Amino acid sequence: MRIQTMLKKRTILPILLAFLFIISSIMVWITYYFPSDQEETYFTQANTIIYQEGKQKEQGLYQDGQAYLPLSFLTSHIDETIRYDESSSSVIITTDTHVYQLPIHRNEVQQNGEPVTLKYDAATERQGEQYIAASLLERVYPIAVQYTKETEAVQVLSDEQKLQYGAVKKSDGVRLRAKPSVASPYVKEMNESHQVVIEKEKRGFYYVRANDGTAGYVKKGTIAKGNTSIVQAAPEQQASSFSPEVAFPVHVTWDSVNPSLSNKEQLPALPGVEVLSPKWFTLQTGKGSIESNASKGYVRAAHEKGYNVWALFSNAFDAPLTKQALSTYENRKTIIEQLLTFANTYQLDGINVDFENVFEEDGELFTQFIRELTPRAHEQGLVISVDVTFISSSGQWSKFYNRKALAESADFIMVMAYDEHWKGSSEPGSVSSLPWVRSNLERVLEEVPNEQLILGIPLYTRLWKTETDDQGTASTSSKALTMEEAKAWMEERNITPTYDEQAEQEYMEYEVSDQNITYRMWLENETSLQKRAQIVHTYDLAGVASWSMHFANEPSWEVLKSSLSKEE
Repeated sequence: MRIQTMLKKRTILPILLAFLFIISSIMVWITYYFPSDQEETYFTQANTIIYQEGKQKEQGLYQDGQAYLPLSFLTSHIDETIRYDESSSSVIITTDTHVYQLPIHRNEVQQNGEPVTLKYDAATERQGEQYIAASLLERVYPIAVQYTKETEAVQVLSDEQKLQYGAVKKSDGVRLRAKPSVASPYVKEMNESHQVVIEKEKRGFYYVRANDGTAGYVKKGTIAKGNTSIVQAAPEQQASSFSPEVAFPVHVTWDSVNPSLSNKEQLPALPGVEVLSPKWFTLQTGKGSIESNASKGYVRAAHEKGYNVWALFSNAFDAPLTKQALSTYENRKTIIEQLLTFANTYQLDGINVDFENVFEEDGELFTQFIRELTPRAHEQGLVISVDVTFISSSGQWSKFYNRKALAESADFIMVMAYDEHWKGSSEPGSVSSLPWVRSNLERVLEEVPNEQLILGIPLYTRLWKTETDDQGTASTSSKALTMEEAKAWMEERNITPTYDEQAEQEYMEYEVSDQNITYRMWLENETSLQKRAQIVHTYDLAGVASWSMHFANEPSWEVLKSSLSKEE
């Protein structure tokens, strides 16, 4: 009985396997070889945007004979820096060479501050979404926009995009399938009169797009490949040809002038220095007014000595004031136009922007300000440089800087490579030890190209004083000294500095034992300046910016000039 059961099982198993094979074969044949007559709608919404071989979730608009693209699509795919300014109800576009203000429902736009009248509304709005006219976008960006009245599709093509054309070969026509299978529903029927663009191929099928924007799969054998063409978008605005007229590596020195001394016309000889940056302009009001201490005599004297002048513009390190002043396009425009007027009046060569202590959430406003300033400044022949700190966890002193985005707009980024130990530090230490500079510099170089980065260097030192009371409690204070003051302080006490291997600087320590006082200094002198200049060569930086000229002694300029001119 057991043997008979086993024989039956051995007989049934092959029959069952054969049955499953037949069924699966039929299913495969039906799936892949039996054409479907089911039609499927390709466009499920009006004004579908087609970009990079696919339908986009966003919808365009078509009104008054003009196609419009939504801001959400543009910022996702074309230019993430386009902004909508709610206060002026306008869209702001910045390029290398231009700043555009596009008021909603207006045919007059502002281009670098000048009015331009169009034959159509540059921007419009519907249900809270802003849209920009395709014709204007084609003038600004390397794209071509095609609108098909039949399907209301809006196709966006990129400059130099390759188009492979094809033609239907079958006289009885073909159907575009939703998937690479004849069993898939079709979205369009075509005949020999139709031409298509072949976008890709998959499993023996071409994925093609018809002239009306509809796309689908057809068997490769039904399409004959034709010619290819390259999209030639022709925007009016080309990349900026502006180039700063400086020799590299450049040496910029900041002039922290007292307003009462800003009209001086006698400037010292500073060997090796190419650019002076006097601290002249300060943000004054939330509406964007600027206080100026500029001097025509200073600039004239600087130019006579061969210096360029990049006047410094500061936000007074006032976070609330900065928030208000940068919050609207009109305020930013007010600031920019004042700076351009000052630059023209005083014959400046550039503007150095020094904004510090900014709320972290306002960092994007600061970046946008630089985006809007730079094209206007370049139009006037001005160099734009931006001061930044090293990267840290401080929101208001570091994290608000989008260093990568700032470098994409400005000509130079000046990294203030100090204060490692500052006035309020609880422990004595170097203003800017060399290992600290290198490690932090490498982090900044991950965001800023080396050819745009200028290394800020200190020309001062801190004299640290540590006092210990009778209970053994130590308190620390410090004050900044110029190079000459530090040298004189040591000479008065007959002190010879030693070398601190860890800081890679000369160091002095002096004890007044009967008063339980210890003095310390990490010196900025010939040794440290040579090493800082060599960092420029090691990392192939654009140069140095020294803070500030009034802290330096005469030999320091020659040391920097010599060290910057040669690599050790």
